[in-house]
Amino acid sequence: MKHLTCVCVLSLVSAGVLTGPTAFSQAVQPLPPDATVVLSEFAVKEDSDNSYVASESITGTRVRTPIKDLTFTVNVITSEFLQDFAYFEINDLGYTSSVNNFDNGGGNVNIRGYGATSYLRNGFLRLGLVDRVNVDRIEVIKGPAAAIYGMTTPAGMVNIITKRPKDRPAQSFSIAGGSYGTTRADFNAAGPLGASGRDSYAFSAGFHERNYDTPWAMTRSKTGSLAVQHKFSPRANLLVEVEWIARRTNPLGAIPFRSVSNAPATARIQGLATELKTFSQNGPNSEQNRDVSSLNVAYENRLSDVWSLRAGGAAFHRHSLAFNNGNSTTFDVLTRRLTGRTASKAWISEDGAAGQIDVLAHYPLFGGRLDNKTLFTADHSQYWKYNPTKQLPNAMNANPLVFTANLSVDNPDYRVPAFASDVYTNLNRKLVSRVDVNGGFLRQQVTTLNNRLIVVAGTRVDNVTFNFWDKAGAAANPSSLTTINHFHDFQFSPMAGFNYKLTPQIALYSNRSNSFSPNAQRASSGLNASETARGWDYGFKAGFFEDKLQFTLGGYYIDRTGVTATEVGVNGATVTTSAGNQNAKGVEWDFTWRATNDLTVLGGYGYVNAKTVANGRDLDSIGRRPAKLPAVTYGLALKYQLVQVVKGLAFNAGVTFTGQTFPDSLAGGINEGASSPLRGYTLSHDGRRTLSLPSYTVVDMGLSYRWRAANSKLSHSVRFNVKNLADADYIDTGKKAGDRRGFYVSYSITH
Repeated sequence: MKHLTCVCVLSLVSAGVLTGPTAFSQAVQPLPPDATVVLSEFAVKEDSDNSYVASESITGTRVRTPIKDLTFTVNVITSEFLQDFAYFEINDLGYTSSVNNFDNGGGNVNIRGYGATSYLRNGFLRLGLVDRVNVDRIEVIKGPAAAIYGMTTPAGMVNIITKRPKDRPAQSFSIAGGSYGTTRADFNAAGPLGASGRDSYAFSAGFHERNYDTPWAMTRSKTGSLAVQHKFSPRANLLVEVEWIARRTNPLGAIPFRSVSNAPATARIQGLATELKTFSQNGPNSEQNRDVSSLNVAYENRLSDVWSLRAGGAAFHRHSLAFNNGNSTTFDVLTRRLTGRTASKAWISEDGAAGQIDVLAHYPLFGGRLDNKTLFTADHSQYWKYNPTKQLPNAMNANPLVFTANLSVDNPDYRVPAFASDVYTNLNRKLVSRVDVNGGFLRQQVTTLNNRLIVVAGTRVDNVTFNFWDKAGAAANPSSLTTINHFHDFQFSPMAGFNYKLTPQIALYSNRSNSFSPNAQRASSGLNASETARGWDYGFKAGFFEDKLQFTLGGYYIDRTGVTATEVGVNGATVTTSAGNQNAKGVEWDFTWRATNDLTVLGGYGYVNAKTVANGRDLDSIGRRPAKLPAVTYGLALKYQLVQVVKGLAFNAGVTFTGQTFPDSLAGGINEGASSPLRGYTLSHDGRRTLSLPSYTVVDMGLSYRWRAANSKLSHSVRFNVKNLADADYIDTGKKAGDRRGFYVSYSITH
């Protein structure tokens, strides 16, 4: 947060310099009573029909663009969809192709076979925690094309777009409850501030809590946000947003492996201990708490019919605290104990700040035969992370009178010493990392041939400074260097693509893009270069029946190089290198169809073929699928307004399918011994790499009724949802037991 003031001041000063005195003199003129606000190039149109269908996106291009005109794939999830399907917490995006394993707390998500470890909030980096109460829409850009925002894994990026202030007053309150002790309350208010017509606001507050089948496991979250907008003129406005989210959990643990302690090394893991899927490993004395505070400032100005400007800044502070939740990964079936537990307390403190300027020129050439959009972006960001961990000393951790390191599942002893600095004296980790990025992005889009051909080309340029300190290592060995690594990385991330209308309804598209990703793990290993990836997207986009039916059918190929790997040197010693290589290719189909005014259908299908191509000395991993990745996923959902039966009655239903996964496909490798001619190489494993989780299907449904009393401005609605209608008994891709059938009721009142 300490960098926020400078970022915001610089952003607003830059806005003033670029707009010039003429623009600011216009900005202070009073708004006529009937003034029409010019729609920003940097914001999508709001849907007003409670639809699942979104026709525009800003995530893939940084400016408002029809989805059917993009040269790659972007998926959009609307807030109406989240409400109708009772997404009390956003922890699953199963109706979007090739997207799974979304972790709300940590910000992780698997897209196209690769993990993304952060997401965007209104175009700025954020790490974990999102609540539906102030979400307007969720946009997913897939593959290396997400590098238009700078550093990213080749997976892509999720952009959470929040609700904006409104000129007309609107308030809503909803409360819900149901299975697993679920309680949910949401309040939203928006409207004008004062009588000038210049100021408006949006306020959101939410509360959610629930339990699980596992004893003591729980989640409780609180959210508050406020956005205030000031209109300097019909063409210029300033938006300021603040948000706070706190999430308290006694977390669910992943189901451990069944281990046979006296079996040969190559057969020690014999499956998952599914009999323990609702067993609490840490009892009542476990917590994992996260909170985040953030501030966004954005100034937008439609300077003229040609020029538009957006200047903004963002900052966040995120804090995480975990105590006694280091769950065991193995269950010894002979001793009936969970082995290797460790009592610890870990803190993670993260700060980030960024400022950026987008300048857009929209202009015709050659008598209008060429329609041009030129976007230039300049930005700076800084990120800090500090994550110490303190554990019980080994003697205390192994003393059953103090703590049970090997927990009996038949007679569990959940005792754990309360945290005190003179008790938890083993400083296991104390890392500090800092990343500074100065970047720029230039993108040129040309539309020609009577709007049939759209050609796009651009490049992202980033100058990255990475610093990494190991304070724990320095404390243990004062003569060692405190700074483990410091490096600069200069990256070009080019992209190019086209969208060609074969007919007025069908377009052929293709896109080529690069991405890069430095991280702390590489720095701690002494590597001074980023991972890179290049990707291709190609396929067809279509819009029929006046674009009421839209779909994208396409393929992709992603090649990831410079992945961290361990090699064996000539003397048998190991060395960390950047020799790893992975690739993923697949097919996706996503569609939305507003069949009638009363019926909307959407769905997505994804097939991912991802594998390890090179992994240093770990030869056994070659050709294996990444962990937690289903090869096939699909989802289908519909909403039907039953106006022919009862006015205000609506029905929604959906089904998602998640294919077979390998939860730890790259873990448990066994190295060849000194007597082997391939000493140090990994040629086998302990059984877990071939262990798979079966596919599963989940069906959800809902029924709602909306009414308004005569001469009343209040609208009421009640909703009944059944989640996991068929009561499927399944284990999700994170090795956790999925929720069984649940019933939920909610009531809303809107003004």
